Amino acid sequence: MPIQIIWGNDLNAINKFIKKVIDQKVSKIWGEINVSYLNGDDDNQVKQAFDEILTPPLGDGSRVIVLKNNPLFTNKNEELRIKFEKIYQNIPSNSYFILQNNKKPDTRLKSTKFIQNLIKKNLATETSFSLPDIWDYEGQKRYLEVTANSMNINLEQGAAELIINSVGNDSFKLMSELAKAKIYLSASNNNANKELILRSDDVKKIFNDHQSNIFKIIDHLLQNKISESLIEIHYLLKKGEPAIRLNAGLISQIRMHTIVKLVHKSEEQDLAKICKIANISNPKRIFFIRKKVSNISADFLIKLMSNLLDIESSLKKGNNPINVFTENLVNLS
Repeated sequence: MPIQIIWGNDLNAINKFIKKVIDQKVSKIWGEINVSYLNGDDDNQVKQAFDEILTPPLGDGSRVIVLKNNPLFTNKNEELRIKFEKIYQNIPSNSYFILQNNKKPDTRLKSTKFIQNLIKKNLATETSFSLPDIWDYEGQKRYLEVTANSMNINLEQGAAELIINSVGNDSFKLMSELAKAKIYLSASNNNANKELILRSDDVKKIFNDHQSNIFKIIDHLLQNKISESLIEIHYLLKKGEPAIRLNAGLISQIRMHTIVKLVHKSEEQDLAKICKIANISNPKRIFFIRKKVSNISADFLIKLMSNLLDIESSLKKGNNPINVFTENLVNLS
């Protein structure tokens, strides 16, 4: 299809997709002339993309115009919409217009409704490359399993959690580490046709980087695993994470969990209302938060919130961050 809409936050997968299109469609001899990367944040480059896509490719093969941060389907701009609607049918059949953005197209915009009609007529395509949210453990696990299976690697029970703890939701790092694991398993396997199984012990040998984030700390705090949470906090502080910013993130997340717990106890079921009160942008997240706080008392959450506010006050007075976090969290266990 001449027009291809791609969106999502998995930039590694997006870049691979773009490279594959270019490798398949563009002549290597004429590649430098027939491939353009332009930035949609610059109005002049958007206009340049519209002009270039109407120019037939030189020599053999096709032309590919990549407009990253494409504003057509995320921002209301009538001038761009009208121009796009005028030029789309004049795009040469051997030219490809790749419109990329991290955000999903806004279905309320006229430009998005227009492109949806083109998709229905098979005149355009839409592909998403989205990573699971960092707080969505089950989503990360499914993504990991699908990725591993695509490389003919099966995961032993328990291995997935270790890998997620190591790489987080960094798809590039995940692919690199799994590729390294495949070489290791193949070399260790005398039978080339034998199934490759990645076990927990193998992960500990191969995936040697420690990945920490606020959501891992939150999980430990909610489970009253204070020692584990302090280890993660100390790790982030040693990596240079500003203590006040880290604590602000913890306060924000615990505030969400506390509000969801209290609202759930009040039997409020209106998700839109809960999202507004708790400042949650994705309603799906409420399900995950409710599950996490189902066996946690509201009193514990309120106490935890109070301690984090005490930490904020103490940090702003210039006290040692490690001592401040330790002194204010150990009394929770």
